[in-house]
Amino acid sequence: MSIDIVIADDHKIFIDGLKSILSKKIGIRIVGEAKNGLEIIKLLENGCQPDIIITDIRMPIIDGISLTKILTKEYPNIPVLALSMHDQSADVVEMLEAGAKGYLTKDIDIEELVQAINTIMKGNHYFSKNLPKDIQTWFNTDRNSGKHILTRREKEILQLISNGRTTLQIAQQLKLSRFTIDTHRKNIHKKLGIKSNTGLVNYTLKHLS
Repeated sequence: MSIDIVIADDHKIFIDGLKSILSKKIGIRIVGEAKNGLEIIKLLENGCQPDIIITDIRMPIIDGISLTKILTKEYPNIPVLALSMHDQSADVVEMLEAGAKGYLTKDIDIEELVQAINTIMKGNHYFSKNLPKDIQTWFNTDRNSGKHILTRREKEILQLISNGRTTLQIAQQLKLSRFTIDTHRKNIHKKLGIKSNTGLVNYTLKHLS
């Protein structure tokens, strides 16, 4: 029985290379590809049923983090594996908090990718050997104790909100979609337990100034 995979990345040459390599592995089948999160959602809505989705973080329209949040809510039975060139702790935490089951850096070898896929398909999490060591510590402590910290991106958006920027202005400045900024705003309100923008401004002045 094969493992059906969909790949999302905004670099066509990377997708083609990954497809070529994975297609040679017994038990793995590539059933779809996309250059952004929106295309992934459309694939699923049109009946595509992958066993796992491999996605980059930085993509246009709907990025990997926002995509993962949507998939976690709307398609909880499809695990997400992040495959990114970014290895900063904040990026990893953001993806894991969004619901990703694993995180790999793009400098891994193909055998580790296959290992990660098989591990996640068994219901476990997988972290690249190249990731900062504090990620595993975070995963075993803060995540399980229910503590939530603002990610680097959320802090950046919170600061812009406090500076009076609108959602559209923030989206234009950060080169992200309005949908992505709205998703971040909702998460910030939820994590901090603050409902109003005035409350966010006060929080920023107290904690981020």
